Amino acid sequence: MCLSNVFYIDSNGRQQEVMQDVAQMEAQDNGFLFIGLLGEQKFFQGEVRTIDFVNKHSVVLGINRTKHDQVSGASF
Repeated sequence: MCLSNVFYIDSNGRQQEVMQDVAQMEAQDNGFLFIGLLGEQKFFQGEVRTIDFVNKHSVVLGINRTKHDQVSGASF
């Protein structure tokens, strides 16, 4: 069985794994709820950067650029 892992890219461009064995992903108002194989749930704010269902079985999230720019004035 091939389940996905979730990675998050922070404002400095660093990518880190934040969850393994994800069985379900649900879009919510300002982010995504991930549900693991054993029912573990984690919520992450941000936007989807990439999804790879074939090779890496991964979802990569990052800071929502539009909202982040409006709030902090940061540039990417």
